[in-house]
Amino acid sequence: MSSYKSKLDPVHAEWWRADELGVQPHEILENLVRQIEEDQSYRYAAYREWAKLFGADPDVLGGETVGLDELHQNELANTIETLHAQVFKNNVVPGVSTSEADWEEWQRGKAYSRWIEGVFDRADVHYDAIPRAGLDTLVYGTGFIKIGHEEDEDGVVSITFSRVDTRLMSVDRLEARAGKPRNLFQKDYVDRFKLLADYGCESEDFYVPPGMTGREAAEERVRLISQCTSTMDPDMPVGGKMSCDMLTIREAWHLPSKPGADDGAHAIWIGNCTLVFKQYTWNRFPFIILRHGQRLGGFYGESAVKRLAPTQRQFNKLNTKIDEAQDIMGVPRIIVDRGAHIERSHLDDIPGGILESDNINGIKERNATAVSQELYMERDAAPKKMRSLLGVSDFEVQNQLPQSMREISGPAMERWVDQGSARHSMFHKELERAVKDMAYLAIDYAEELQEKGKDLTVVSPSDERRSVDLLKFSDVKVDKKRMRLRVQPMNQLPQTFSGKVDAYGKLLDMGVIDPKKFLRMVEIPDTSRDIDMLTSAENVIMRNISFMMKTGKYLPPLPYDNFDLIISLTTAFINDYRTREDADLEKVSMLGAYAAAAFAMKKGDLSGNSVAPPPPDGSGAPALPPEAAAAGMGAMPPPGAEMPGGMPPPPMEGAPPPPEGGAPIGPPGGPLPFPGQEGMMPVPPM
Repeated sequence: MSSYKSKLDPVHAEWWRADELGVQPHEILENLVRQIEEDQSYRYAAYREWAKLFGADPDVLGGETVGLDELHQNELANTIETLHAQVFKNNVVPGVSTSEADWEEWQRGKAYSRWIEGVFDRADVHYDAIPRAGLDTLVYGTGFIKIGHEEDEDGVVSITFSRVDTRLMSVDRLEARAGKPRNLFQKDYVDRFKLLADYGCESEDFYVPPGMTGREAAEERVRLISQCTSTMDPDMPVGGKMSCDMLTIREAWHLPSKPGADDGAHAIWIGNCTLVFKQYTWNRFPFIILRHGQRLGGFYGESAVKRLAPTQRQFNKLNTKIDEAQDIMGVPRIIVDRGAHIERSHLDDIPGGILESDNINGIKERNATAVSQELYMERDAAPKKMRSLLGVSDFEVQNQLPQSMREISGPAMERWVDQGSARHSMFHKELERAVKDMAYLAIDYAEELQEKGKDLTVVSPSDERRSVDLLKFSDVKVDKKRMRLRVQPMNQLPQTFSGKVDAYGKLLDMGVIDPKKFLRMVEIPDTSRDIDMLTSAENVIMRNISFMMKTGKYLPPLPYDNFDLIISLTTAFINDYRTREDADLEKVSMLGAYAAAAFAMKKGDLSGNSVAPPPPDGSGAPALPPEAAAAGMGAMPPPGAEMPGGMPPPPMEGAPPPPEGGAPIGPPGGPLPFPGQEGMMPVPPM
């Protein structure tokens, strides 16, 4: 049996086995994290220097505040801010793509996408978390966004995404050599009285040491929180120790060794007390991590400030040299002959100096230049050099076109601007990956809340984008094994309105997209009504197909339906549906009858009595419309004959009899059979 001292040795750092080792988690974690921070003290010193070069206040880790006497023309900050604006100007929201989905599941996937959009809106993801973490990524090389939740007084639960200061995160350097550590540590500073309010009570989520009851553990936490001192953390800012009662609180996560393993752990502690210690089941940390630059190894990204720092320092040095030279040599001098008998007192009311000479004719230059022209040119070239290092154009910084490009066309200008974005494609892809990670984390978190009896409801744009919907997670949830989140690559799309019109207009001219898809892609303001009118016929038909597939009840075409669209959409749906292993031939036959009735009505039989033209072989069995037969649907049985599987034929003499109670033809009650589309009008009766 090892001694108590050896258990606390950082070499024995298996803090997730604290109960098994007979110690409290904080007794291992406090020493372990301090050793990690000491081992990487060089990193935190670099963070302070990079923040100072950017112009920020690095006081969080005890550094000195930037003074006014240290400020220079900060071209480094200008370049960083321009790159930040280029990459983070788009509000990227991933869309749900379902696998082998029918129309109803596709609609559910659309609702799922809008649920994710509502989560992002509620958490101000694109206005707070991503921009701030993005700036951390450029300054420090790595940015962190943490997922959590909050509950208001009415019990409404919301998912939160909050930026976490990179300087407060740490990993073991050796464990993270491949970029995938299994332990992650965070620290923060919290007011003592808030800790007492949060942890000074009984809860099943709080740590109870062995041999204690919940009440005894709560009383012990209150005592230890009251005794804890700020001086336990040497990085605590001096101001935090003097003007407020702040304590250092730390958090640790250990990932399970494999899916389903019970060795994952999550701990929260202060210097002398474990507050939370429980099992952690996720296979990833509750953080979204953004990195800048290409990594050959390790956990952290490359700081853009670090890349620009040598040029900014040289720029500062040249500015200082020029300023000093101008102070000394930039003052005008008056040179007079010593025997000219000029009273100096007559000239002392002007700035400058008076020099007397015995040989004034021998002086070649009366007012010398402060510095050489080459020094000015070198100084002026430094900002452009910094922008070229990060791929930022002069146009995007100065909002001025180069002289050589002032006569080019609008499309050429658009392509030139887009090429600048393409230089940052790696950073764009990193942002796209991070946004998808945020969505997956939100889904995992919502599932965890659902297991606790809390169904997450968000306000999101309606499918028509003219109003908002309340979407419940339980209503829109799609099996993760049958879905993928996808993001359109930002660097491959035009970023301006004129560029979108030009690019998508070419697709429209080529026939690749139709007018309604063009309107959706361009996102012209106030076109929702036009889009609704253009897509209404398609929506009604797909709604009918979905209803028949779901319920097995036949719905006939109506005289004012788009018969050509019914034939084409139904044919395409059947061909897609028949590729599935679980395809139901009875439903295929029912949809075939729907298309055949549309063909008959298109030919003038508005009653639907003549389902299809007689077959060429004279057998009396009606064939499908030529449009459908050519697509490979096969022939339909004649009216009155049994369909495959013994299903009775659909009634073709007008509308089928209404269900009990005289309800009109259409989905019961009128609402669509998929979430997020409530309130639409039912299909009118025949």
